[in-house]
Amino acid sequence: LMSSSSPPHHTTAVPSRHLPPLPSGQRKQQLRAEPTMLPFLLSLLLLTGAAAGVQGHDDAAARRTMEEFAGFPASDDGEGGRASPLRVDSESLQRQIDELASFSDSPAPSVTRVLYSDKDVQARRYIKGIMKQLGLSVREDAVGNIFGRWVGSEAELGAVATGSHVDAIPFSGKYDGVVGVLGALEAISVLQRSGFQPKRSLEVIMFTSEEPTRFGISCLGSRLMAGSEELVRSLKRTVDNHNVSFVDAADSAGYKIHPDDLHNVFLNQDAYFAFIELHIEQGPILEKEGRICFSCISTYVVRNISYSWLFL
Repeated sequence: LMSSSSPPHHTTAVPSRHLPPLPSGQRKQQLRAEPTMLPFLLSLLLLTGAAAGVQGHDDAAARRTMEEFAGFPASDDGEGGRASPLRVDSESLQRQIDELASFSDSPAPSVTRVLYSDKDVQARRYIKGIMKQLGLSVREDAVGNIFGRWVGSEAELGAVATGSHVDAIPFSGKYDGVVGVLGALEAISVLQRSGFQPKRSLEVIMFTSEEPTRFGISCLGSRLMAGSEELVRSLKRTVDNHNVSFVDAADSAGYKIHPDDLHNVFLNQDAYFAFIELHIEQGPILEKEGRICFSCISTYVVRNISYSWLFL
């Protein structure tokens, strides 16, 4: 995994005037209510992000955290009464990353995947296929934000979400955004293979158009989820370089929406307990110039999908 030398960048949680932050004391109190959940999921995401180096981590400590999170012991796998270890399938994860990179309008090793293009539609189908293979409940909203939920034993609680994006600016790298989606799905797979059962639902989100590739609007899907009325107004009149409107472009990708449907993307403020993103900025230019940092993985924890941040 390779990161650029630019400052860490997070494209998912954005300020919204329509979702006011919780008071500091209340936010800290809610985060303390389940102290093991966020560090544990964060640890799993880091394991998937550094999948080539997973040997030697402390399975027992991770399992203890799992059991505290779940509220009951993780099940055994039937092999001598011992539970299956927490092991990332790094070969499968890398294969998925490579397969997803093949849905590109530019030649390898670069990736170009523009919003609602044929390659974007193929990538969306690929992600939904993996979600279904894992038995997740899959849905899409009006603009194509994709949600894969592992329903917890206390499904009425706000879910813990993670994810990122798979759209790609022209000639970008194959890890940018993708690690946050496929890595999250592998983290879910690790938990399932271990026998873990979540108390809160766990949800993987693939955000629509985090990159400003087609309409010059970044964080499009996540900003709508955060309740941006300004963005709704803008999308009603936005066209691309070929004078194709946003609504018509969405229609070409199978999302038949009326402009008024954009409000349906807005989230209720209590929809999520927390959101964690594993994100990486990566492209072929720095690699060619020999300017690579192998340890710069940017990971953030946020409260809600709006803009109350907790940095780790």
